[in-house]
Amino acid sequence: MERLANPVWAALTSGQRHLARELGAMLHYEPDVAPFCAVPEDGMFVPEHDLARLGGDVYFVGAIPAVPEGWQLNELGGVLQMVYRGGPVAPPPGEGIAELDALDPAMQALTAIAFPGYFRARTGTMGRYLGIHDAGRLIALCGERMDFGTLREVSAVCTHPGYTGRGHARLLVQHIMHGMQRQGVTPMLHVGARNGRAIALYEALGFERNGVLRHARLAARP
Repeated sequence: MERLANPVWAALTSGQRHLARELGAMLHYEPDVAPFCAVPEDGMFVPEHDLARLGGDVYFVGAIPAVPEGWQLNELGGVLQMVYRGGPVAPPPGEGIAELDALDPAMQALTAIAFPGYFRARTGTMGRYLGIHDAGRLIALCGERMDFGTLREVSAVCTHPGYTGRGHARLLVQHIMHGMQRQGVTPMLHVGARNGRAIALYEALGFERNGVLRHARLAARP
């Protein structure tokens, strides 16, 4: 569990080595896969020539580097990390649940409402994604993102604002959890530390708090 204090680094050096791109001492995903970059330890200095090659919006979680003059890391609030500690997840009802194509643009459109910028054109290739549709329109989503080998991240949990309160998120999360357990993988997730409603749902599903991580967006100063 200690390695999860630096989750992006942990994923890119274990279950997702095949997705890791090296840039100096940093590891990162391709920008159209996920907007995350990582350093091996908190406070490590990253030179400007490496930062300039990252391009686009880039986020660090857990281990936050030191950056040179002309760059800044904008803190975005704490991220609560949670790990499933319950028993076997029973197979949930499957009616209305659809397996989504990894490149379905509707996933990016839906997640842009809840957390714009995090779900990219190829994020869907990182794992299995499930959804619920209404009249052909994607209205709820959940899937798998970072893979740590023995643990895997439940991610992109979102419901269109016009369809909340109907249990869609809970049902989709249960499906993803059940699928992970069938593969011998323990579910875990990240959620905004102030998102009390979502935290309550995850605790009810058997997730326990594993700590709050820093979360920052890299930006060049104007």
